[in-house]
Amino acid sequence: MTPNNLHFTLLRPPILHILRAAGFQSTRPAVLDTLTDLAARYLLLLANITATQCASSNSPVPTFQDVRMAMTEAGVFRPQRTACEEGWLGEDDMRGVEAFLEWAVGDGNREIRRIAGLTTPGGKEPVVIAATGEPPPEDFLAALKKKHSKTGEESRYQGTLLGKQAEDRVIRIEGGPAESIHTWKARQQLQLQNPLPIRTMEIEEVKGRDEEVVEE
Repeated sequence: MTPNNLHFTLLRPPILHILRAAGFQSTRPAVLDTLTDLAARYLLLLANITATQCASSNSPVPTFQDVRMAMTEAGVFRPQRTACEEGWLGEDDMRGVEAFLEWAVGDGNREIRRIAGLTTPGGKEPVVIAATGEPPPEDFLAALKKKHSKTGEESRYQGTLLGKQAEDRVIRIEGGPAESIHTWKARQQLQLQNPLPIRTMEIEEVKGRDEEVVEE
């Protein structure tokens, strides 16, 4: 993973939040890049295993079971018995899932969410805030975008990875016979399917010019 990658850069702040929640006050850039790289590779591993599980079941959309099997294979759920051990004992081993859920709703993860700005100073979760009608807390990314954009997210970040999705619109191509990418692509495909032969008149014109040059 290259440190200049946009996704790599966006993953750095969550790693800093985790380190802060664990009690660290500072770190070296090389250490931060190493931890970010490890986290990115692990997320990519989970995504690849999930895609493999999804393909094995001939489903275009991953299911909860695909994600659970990927997390089991990647070692997220520990301790965990193997499938053979579960079959021999006749019961599912849920210790790994229960430990993961305990971490997800526990004090450690709650502290990470607080540092990231996903909870209020009083510790209210976003679900509770939405139910009471209170304005949601401003996370670090929203605050950072507001700091660097005086005109707001709609005008500067719309259509980018950091903003809302923009509506599709036709882009005109100036200076050519095709007015859009779709028109140019259709003409290219048509030309490949039915290549036009070189006109005989053009060949004769070229021969006539060559003969004039030789005579001169």
